[in-house]
This record gives sequence, structure tokens and C-alpha cells, in this order.
Amino acid sequence: MLSNGLIMQQTKFELYESLKSIFLHIDNHEKVFLGQYGLNVPRFYVLMHVENNPGINYILLSELLLCTKSNTTRVVRGMQKDGLINREVDPNDRRSYRLTLSKAGRDLFNRVYPDYKMLVDGLMSKLDKAKLEDYLKASSEIENTLTPNRVEPIPS
Repeated sequence: MLSNGLIMQQTKFELYESLKSIFLHIDNHEKVFLGQYGLNVPRFYVLMHVENNPGINYILLSELLLCTKSNTTRVVRGMQKDGLINREVDPNDRRSYRLTLSKAGRDLFNRVYPDYKMLVDGLMSKLDKAKLEDYLKASSEIENTLTPNRVEPIPS
């Protein structure tokens, strides 16, 4: 017979494995979908965050992407080279850069995003509508618990 402590430890591990599996399923759907547009997941999220926060700097973008500034810089430089992102010196801080979408970047985002919303809607429509609110509440609690310093987007 398992003790309460071992049962709790087993439950935590099962929840963790379930959350990881959910993430991998969502990630795989996104990879396949975005590949049709010549995008990968990081590039899509850069497009989305820069579109939603014009003039965003590398530090805030890195926090929204949940990755290091060096990884963000690498992705943004590639996107800049491909003509999707504009990088301008911040007039208030000459050591910082402000990022905006180029016309090509905005055009790509505007082509991808409506279909992306349909993908998300299709995936979430598979879930029991009566439980969606419960799932959202539970996932918000988990996210808020595990996020040390939650970053809020720049208001438009």
C-alpha cells in the first residue's frame, strides 16, 4: 500500500507528464501548420508579439518568448535578413533597439494569423464546451504558479 506522500508524489508526476504531453501535441500541430507558410514556431511568435507590441525591445520580446536575449537576437536577425523585421535604434536609449514588422512581415502575419486562429479554434472545439472554463481556470492557476515574473504586453 502506498503512503499519502507517495500517492501525492505520483499525482504530481502524472500531472507534469500530462502537461508536457499536452504541450507537445499543441507544438506539433503548430509546427505542421506554420511549416506551410515557411515559418517555425519561434518566428511566428516573434511576428505576433512584434505586431501586437510595435516598437518592442529585445528584452521584453525575450520575456514574452520565454527565452534568452541571445536566442531572441538570433531569431530576429534572421527575420531581419529575410526582410520581415525592422530594427531601429531607440531614440530614448541609443543602446537599445525597437522592433517593428516590415511590410513583408505584416503581410505574412496577416496571411497566417486568421488561419492560425482557425487551427486553435478547431483544436479547442474538440474539448467539452462545458469543461473549457474549468480547464482555463486550472491552466491559469498552474501558469501563474509556475511563472516567476509574469510579463504584461505593452498597451497599444
